[in-house]
Amino acid sequence: MHHLAKLTNSQLDPGRGKLLGTDIYSLAALSVPNWEDLLSRTVARRAGVLTGRRVGHAEVKALKSMTTFFATSTGAFGGGHARTALTTYLADDVTPWLLSSATEHVHRQLLTHTAQLTILLGNMCADDNNNALAQHYHRTAAHLAAEAEDPHTYTIALRALASHALDLGHQQPSLALTEQAAATATHYSSPLAQSFTQSQLALAHARANNRSRALLALHSAEILHSHADQNLTDPFDSYPIAALHYQRARTLTALRDHPAAARAYTASLRARAPQARRARALTTAHLAESQLFQGNLEESLTTWKRFLIDYPGLRSSRATASLTTMRQALRPYSTHPDVALLTEEAATL
Repeated sequence: MHHLAKLTNSQLDPGRGKLLGTDIYSLAALSVPNWEDLLSRTVARRAGVLTGRRVGHAEVKALKSMTTFFATSTGAFGGGHARTALTTYLADDVTPWLLSSATEHVHRQLLTHTAQLTILLGNMCADDNNNALAQHYHRTAAHLAAEAEDPHTYTIALRALASHALDLGHQQPSLALTEQAAATATHYSSPLAQSFTQSQLALAHARANNRSRALLALHSAEILHSHADQNLTDPFDSYPIAALHYQRARTLTALRDHPAAARAYTASLRARAPQARRARALTTAHLAESQLFQGNLEESLTTWKRFLIDYPGLRSSRATASLTTMRQALRPYSTHPDVALLTEEAATL
């Protein structure tokens, strides 16, 4: 909890950030102790909760509410939106609660929800192209989860760290972390959380060109998801079918099965919640790329137009990267009248 306070305060006072090394992304930092080791170390050195203003269930409810709020905000507008607000909330409100007097049960709940907000902040940093800081927050969240004795949230923190590493091209460290997350989920988490880690394992194996393991993990993710409770709405307990379809599509894209990937992207778009604008934009962009890979230029142009509808107002480096990809992918067709119109429209964004 003390490290979280240092991290958040360093971002509110930028001159302190470099002192903590938050401007450096480290491959060595992609190694995290397994759950049992981290738990034993944390419990062994855990200090008693400090005295002061007593906190209780009201603060726990506030944290849960803010977790939903920031998760929804990021899904709608991208990680660059409200990132400073979440940083300030953690620094000014949340970390003081963790140092206040509370029952053991309340303190653990506060730690769990703080860890989850820290994962969200890491995800927002990653989507805002602040990769080093994202790594710091994801690692910090894993340690907070150990303080809370919460293996479920630890698993999600590892999955977030691994997914971000894979997006940056660090295949082998990402695969090792994802396997670690999947193994922990198998022992401690719900079927939906296991599906969540298995789907990332599928993508990691696909990026490593291991087709058989990728398809096996993907099948496991789909089976686990089909047997799980689909009515959960908490952002850290649920795994929407649209997200699973999206991960299946990304895995199939990595395996170069573009027709099957296009079908999975389409299924994801059909299932997306209306407010999930960022995810819809990214999925639409990937679908357009897949269609173009298959030589379907006209179909791809129609899909890119839908992407441009969702793009304005997003503060997301991944969405911006998709816009750049669109321009590059369509450059060979620049003499096509519809391509020229689409490129001209994109230039105004």
